[in-house]
Amino acid sequence: MKLTENGHKVFEARYAKRNDSGEIIETFKQAVFRLARTAASIEKNKKEWEAEFSSAIGDLLFIPSTPIWANVGKTDRPWQPGACFVLAVEDSLNSMYQTLKETAAVFKSGGGVGYNFSTIRPKGALVQSTKGKASGVVELIKLYDASSNMVMQGGVRRGASMGILNVDHPEIIDFINAKLDGGLTNFNISVGITDAFMEALEKNADWPLVFNGDIYKTVTATDLWQLICNAAHACGDPGIIFIDRLQQYNPVPGKPLDCTNPCGEQPLSPGESCLLGSINLARMMNSDGKVNLELLGSTVTTAVRFLDNLIDVAQYPLPLIEESTRATRKVGLGFTGLHDALIMAGLAYDSAEGRHFAGQLTQYIQEKAHETSKALAEEKGCFPAWEESIFYPDDRRRNAACITIAPTGSVTAMAGCEGYGMEPIFAVAYTKNTNVAGDFEVFSPLFLNECKKYDIPQEVLAEVAIQGTCQSVTGIPEKIADTFKGAQDISYTDHILMQAEVQKYVENAVSKTINLPSTATPEVIEDCYRMAYHLGLKGITVFRDGCKKGTVTVGKEKKEKNIGSLSRGEILPRPTSAHGITQRLDTGCGKIYLTVNYQPDSGKILETFITTGSDGGCLVYTEATSRLISLAIRGGISVDKVIEQLTGTHSCPSYMLARGKGKSVSSGKSCASAIARKLAEIKGELDVQCNGGASLSDDKKEDSLTCESCGQELNRLEGCYVCTNCGFSKC
Repeated sequence: MKLTENGHKVFEARYAKRNDSGEIIETFKQAVFRLARTAASIEKNKKEWEAEFSSAIGDLLFIPSTPIWANVGKTDRPWQPGACFVLAVEDSLNSMYQTLKETAAVFKSGGGVGYNFSTIRPKGALVQSTKGKASGVVELIKLYDASSNMVMQGGVRRGASMGILNVDHPEIIDFINAKLDGGLTNFNISVGITDAFMEALEKNADWPLVFNGDIYKTVTATDLWQLICNAAHACGDPGIIFIDRLQQYNPVPGKPLDCTNPCGEQPLSPGESCLLGSINLARMMNSDGKVNLELLGSTVTTAVRFLDNLIDVAQYPLPLIEESTRATRKVGLGFTGLHDALIMAGLAYDSAEGRHFAGQLTQYIQEKAHETSKALAEEKGCFPAWEESIFYPDDRRRNAACITIAPTGSVTAMAGCEGYGMEPIFAVAYTKNTNVAGDFEVFSPLFLNECKKYDIPQEVLAEVAIQGTCQSVTGIPEKIADTFKGAQDISYTDHILMQAEVQKYVENAVSKTINLPSTATPEVIEDCYRMAYHLGLKGITVFRDGCKKGTVTVGKEKKEKNIGSLSRGEILPRPTSAHGITQRLDTGCGKIYLTVNYQPDSGKILETFITTGSDGGCLVYTEATSRLISLAIRGGISVDKVIEQLTGTHSCPSYMLARGKGKSVSSGKSCASAIARKLAEIKGELDVQCNGGASLSDDKKEDSLTCESCGQELNRLEGCYVCTNCGFSKC
C-alpha cells in the first residue's frame, strides 16, 4: 500500500481524516481499510469482503472517486459516495430557489449537479402572477453560478455544474454566447441537440425557437449551428449533448434522460445520483505487454460489488435523491491509464490497432461488470425499477447501468498513471509553471524508460525537451515516435474515433476532450460535432489550445519572431499558446462579442474573434472583420493603424437610430468604430499590464485556475481543470 509522491500529496490534501485542529490523523492504509470496512458492513461474510475490497484498493488496482474517499466511513460527515447528480428546475420562483437550496446540499456532500433549463420561460416572456417580464435562462444560470462559489464540494473543491438548454428554446442564442465574456466559471454548458435539428441542418431548413407551443423566432439551422461552433472556438463552450440518443439508450424509459452530470459522462433522470470508480489499466498489464485478464476480471467483480454496496450504506443529501438512486442503482465503473496500457502494449493511441485494443478492454470490463450485476441480482435482488426497465422480464440485474468513463484527475494521481482516464498523455515533455518553485521541465517517465532501451543520447533528449514532442526529432526511432504522441500530436479525427470505439461498450457515456491546435478554425469544430453525431457519440467537448488561459507549456519556451522583422507579404505564425479577453459591445443591431488574444509575456495583440449575439447583427460581416484584423496584425501592420482605419469608417444608420431612441450603445458611430474603440482600450490595458504589472481588470482575474492544493496553474483535461503536479481537479 504505497502511493507515489504526487499520490501521497493528493491523499493528504484532500482525503485523509483530520482532527478538530485540521491535523492529519489517518494514513493511506488506514483510509483503505476505512472504505473497505464500510462497504463490507452489509455483507454476511464481512471479514472476507473487507479483505477483498482493501486488497483491490490498497494495491491501486481499483480507485474509488473523490466523494468516496472524502466521505465514506468518516465520523464527522454523512457517508455520501455519489459524484454525479441531476436535479430538475421548473418554471416557478419556488422551484428555482428550492433547487438552488438542494444544489447547495449536494455540493456540500461532494457531488456535482446537472440541470436541463429548457422548462424555464425565455427572457422577456410574461409572468402571469406579477404581469412582469421573466429574467430568463441565462440570468438564472448566473444566479446558480454565483451560489457555487459559496459551497465547497465535500470541503475539497468548488461546486461544479452542467447547464443544458435544448436547441429549440427561444433563449438558445444568448445561452450559446453566455461564456464568451469569461463568466459562468463554475458551469460547463452544452446545447441539447435533437435528431430533428440535425435533419434540419442537413437540409439547411428553418428552425423555430419554441416555448409552450409558441414560436418566438425562426432562424436557419445552419446559422444556429455556426453560432455554436464559433462560440466553442472562442472559449471552449458550449459542448454538445445528443439528447435523443440519451433517451434511445435509457435503461428505464419511463424515467426520461435529458441531462448529465458536469462533465457529461453520466446521463441521469432528475433526482438520480451515481457513484464512480476506476480500474487502473496500467496495473493490468504483464511485462510482456499482454493484459492480465484474470486480474482484470477479478478486479471488475470486486469493484462492482464495492460500488453497489455503497448505494446501501450511503447517507444521501435529500430524500428524493435516496429514493431515485436506490430505484435504479446505477454505478459508474470506468478506468484510468488507458494510454499507459497502450504504451506498455506497444500500440499507438491514434492507430486502428490501438483503438481495437481499447475497445476490447472496455468490452471485457463491461461483460464482467454485467456478469457481476446479474450474480448480485440473484443473491440480493434486482434494482427496484427493474420491471419498468428494458431488461424485464428475462434479464435480472442488480444495476440499471454499470459502465461510465469519467474524468480522473485525483484518481490518476493516486493510481500513478500518466494518462488521465481515456485521454492520451498530455505531452512527452512540458514546462510546469508553479508559484513557488518557478518553471521547470518534466519528462514522461514512460518515455524515458523506453529511451533507455534504445540508448537514446542526451542531446536527442534535450531536443525533445525543447520541442515538447518526440515527433520528427532526429534520433528518435519511429516505433517510439508512433507510440509516444501527446494530446496535441494526435489529430482530432483520431481523438473522436477513440471515443467512439470506447462508447460502443459504455451504457452511460464518456468524458473526453477533443484537443485542437490554436490554429483550428470554427469549421474544424463543426467537423468534430458532425463526426460525433454520425459515429453515435452521446456528447462531445472540444478545446482549442489558447482559447482560455494557458497553464502548461509544451516543450521549452521558444522565442517568437519579431513582427518588425517580417518580410513583405510574410504572415507571422500563431504561437503555441496565448491568453484572451472577451468584451461585450452593444451596437445598433444588437450585442457583439469581441475576443482579443495576446502574448502573455509582451502583451502584443495577435488576433481577434468577433461573434454576434441573439438580437441581430450580421454574422458574415463580423466574421470577415475579425479575420481581416487578425491577418493585418500578423502581417506586420500595427494595431494602432488597424484602429485608425476602423475608426475612420462612415456612420451606421442603425447605430445612430438606436442612439436616437435612447438605447444604450457602445461608444462609436458604427460596429467598426465600436470595435476600434474597444480594441484601443484593451491595447492600453495590456500595455499597462506588461509595463507596470497591473492586471487587465479586477473582474477578469482567473485565480480560479490556480491549484488550491499546491499553487500550480491548472491544465484543461476531460472538460475539467487538472493539476499535473498534485492531481487536484475542478470542473
